[in-house]
Amino acid sequence: MFLYCLLLVTSVFLGSQILAVETPIAQITFYRILALFSVLILAWQILQKDRKLLLVLPSASTRMLFCFLAWWLIALTTGLWAENFKDWLQVSFLMTVGMASIVAIYFWVGTKRQWFRLAQAMWGMMTVLVFWGYIEIIGNIYVFADMTKLDKYGTFDSQPWTRIPITFFANQNDYATLLLAYVTLCMVLYYYSQRYWQRMFLLLMFALTTFLIYQTSSRMSLICLILFIGLQLVRNFKLDLFQGKRLYIMTAFIIFMMLIPPIREKVFEVIFLGGPQAGLSGDTKRMNIWRNGLLYLTQTFGLGVGSGNIEHWAKVRPIWPTNEITNMHNWWLEILVSNGILSLLLYLWAYIGMIRRLEFVARVGRKTSVLQSNISFVFYSFLIIFILASITSANNMLIEWHWVFFALIISWVKIIDTKEQTQDFKSKRSLGI
Repeated sequence: MFLYCLLLVTSVFLGSQILAVETPIAQITFYRILALFSVLILAWQILQKDRKLLLVLPSASTRMLFCFLAWWLIALTTGLWAENFKDWLQVSFLMTVGMASIVAIYFWVGTKRQWFRLAQAMWGMMTVLVFWGYIEIIGNIYVFADMTKLDKYGTFDSQPWTRIPITFFANQNDYATLLLAYVTLCMVLYYYSQRYWQRMFLLLMFALTTFLIYQTSSRMSLICLILFIGLQLVRNFKLDLFQGKRLYIMTAFIIFMMLIPPIREKVFEVIFLGGPQAGLSGDTKRMNIWRNGLLYLTQTFGLGVGSGNIEHWAKVRPIWPTNEITNMHNWWLEILVSNGILSLLLYLWAYIGMIRRLEFVARVGRKTSVLQSNISFVFYSFLIIFILASITSANNMLIEWHWVFFALIISWVKIIDTKEQTQDFKSKRSLGI
């Protein structure tokens, strides 16, 4: 089944524009067929009582799996009160595909060797998208982009530095978020690689990707990249990131930054509450759509408006002015407003639990397995920056690679926990316990 997972992971990066068949509900792609068919294979294995299907208890990975499945069930239930059934059906379909990928990779990737092969395959497909981005900004060759929106000032021909990489994504923010995941894999494979030339090539790709993130003009992604690099540098300088004093230092730094007039003015602009609709800044429009979402949540008694129905509510019930912008642009509020308070609490419980587990392995694992410790710290860093990075994308629920990447992190923790439990069992047997 590992080869099946390999196909699943590589096919997700083909995008929904490549080799896709249109249907009234959603596009049918090779990735989506593989993901949905994996459910039937898993059901057959369960009926046959396949012993290779290992559910690791207790484990942060299994807790995250169960929380994701509970969230998925709640999201399906919201169809009972969703006003726009078509949008609910589309989002439920894509969410089902994502959950199927997470479950398949959890059960079918059981060794570190398989896991690293999967990570290498994912890195290879992402590398293609990196070079694709460079083809766009160097050659001004765009295949799937809507140039009326991307090059709205018509400067791409005369001013090459204004060109924005996007590949097959809906906007450059979605592409920048993928690039953050790519630099994460670059660091994972850097620690895994034993040859000098491989490590140098991975660092080169890291540097090239850094420039692409800058070229996307995604401010939050750039901040997340700086934070990610800072975390890696501090760790390599042997500083302990897990001391409580770090929190006080960061708090003091934020307060100091708020004393700088330009930064303070920018923050005040973001929290601006009124003003004419035509004069709203982009940040203010986002804040207003978030306010609207919280009001929608209270109107539904905390149950949420239903999967895929946020934009519908924003169109028919505009409260704060947004200049017709209806997308939430916030992963956390997207879960909360669409699927309710319970869904967000489950997601946060699983997410924080995964961060704590990776932090523990990164800290304690230095004494036992340096490779395991380093890779866990890389994923720990990604989960930290994703808290902010997820706000830049228009709709993470519909970004399919995001589900597969999280499946990779979940399976990594599962493999670590399986190994520790096996070693603990062997040590108890040797002691006669």
